[in-house]
Amino acid sequence: MRFMFIPVLAALLAGCAPSAELPDPVGLAYLANKPLCLNVARVEVIKKYQSSSVPPHVENSFPVPPIAMIQQWVQDRLLHVGKTGYAVVTIEDASVVETSLKGTPGFKGMFTVDQSERYDASMSVKVEVFDDLGNLKSFAYARTKGSRTVGENLTLGQRRKVWMIMMEKIMNSLDAELELNVRSYLKDYVR
Repeated sequence: MRFMFIPVLAALLAGCAPSAELPDPVGLAYLANKPLCLNVARVEVIKKYQSSSVPPHVENSFPVPPIAMIQQWVQDRLLHVGKTGYAVVTIEDASVVETSLKGTPGFKGMFTVDQSERYDASMSVKVEVFDDLGNLKSFAYARTKGSRTVGENLTLGQRRKVWMIMMEKIMNSLDAELELNVRSYLKDYVR
């Protein structure tokens, strides 16, 4: 009889574990900024990074995959206002890797809410300006990374919220670095 009591007690205590309080998404702060106007006739996007569906890559499981976020950034922030030349935005990295974390072993583990996975995201983007003959005139580059862990007690909906918050922070960081570098290294082409 005593042996049945322990699993029942463990189940009851596990049900009393606090639910994760998650912050609200931060939003894409760069949407409040004016577009970067480039003195080129067009802007092209090249997806050099090919998203993978093979573990440990999980970027395609995100509500909005990182590669789609970068493509949207190009539409939101880079405006072509010239008559000649062109810009090429190369997405070199847009990955998210999941790593399983070890939980607390033994009896103590039954009463501990551990962090079960870590998500490491990496994004890198290059913006190049070419003349009409295809000669490279100048370029700007930015790279950013971010990481978050999630508790084993989170629902899929809560995990998606964590992923969105993480990706919004990374995109805001990428935008800040890209704007600084575009204004510095492509200054002759920014209007």
